Amino acid sequence: MILWFLGLMVVGLYLSFIMMRRSLKRSALIIVFGIGVVGSLLLITLNDNAHFGMVKRTTTNEQTIYTASPNVQMPMLLKQPAGTADKHAVYIYKTDPKKKAVHTKADLAVRNEISRTADTTASLTSQTTRWEYQNGFYGALFNHEGAGQFVSQRNQLAIPKDWFILTTTQAKRLSAKLKVLQHPTAQQKAALATKVKAKAAELVKAEPELATDQTTLMKQAQKAVQQQLIQQAVQDVQQHK
Repeated sequence: MILWFLGLMVVGLYLSFIMMRRSLKRSALIIVFGIGVVGSLLLITLNDNAHFGMVKRTTTNEQTIYTASPNVQMPMLLKQPAGTADKHAVYIYKTDPKKKAVHTKADLAVRNEISRTADTTASLTSQTTRWEYQNGFYGALFNHEGAGQFVSQRNQLAIPKDWFILTTTQAKRLSAKLKVLQHPTAQQKAALATKVKAKAAELVKAEPELATDQTTLMKQAQKAVQQQLIQQAVQDVQQHK
């Protein structure tokens, strides 16, 4: 609407200035149309540079997210450093276990916060602020130009306590380490057996009734040792970016 008004003011100014003879009416019209042109240009400039007629509106969206790790038994939140200073990062996850992974918006105006939750599922709460017109009048006046322009976003990622947080590079290193653990040498097998035996003794000491069920005891001991090995592998890769 403002552009149509500007066009009419320009045409009116031209016609009154060129086509009319000198008179009080001509002078008055030149002043009116001149003010219209200057006023229109000023409003357009203010809208472009200072978001005149607009307000910041924040919307909140909460959704359940899933690990992007190919191994669902070892869930993790992946992150990818953005920039050369490593001050910012995008976080990689899935909105559906069967769909491709997505990531948080790569923008300096985006702030990501990570917290641990006692829940078994992870969630992402996004508070997104955009410029919107105050009302329909301003929207129509400026033809809704710039409506929905992104201002900032705050992402709160709440992940279960058993999730790991690794960079994509660390995740690749972890995968390589775990592959090695899946094919232990004879010496490593012997060391593993010793650890399992020691863990079984700890479990029996804590729960004496397990001594009567050796199958359950050994399964629990093996699982505990396996978790320890994974945790150690994770700690090793986390020491290097």
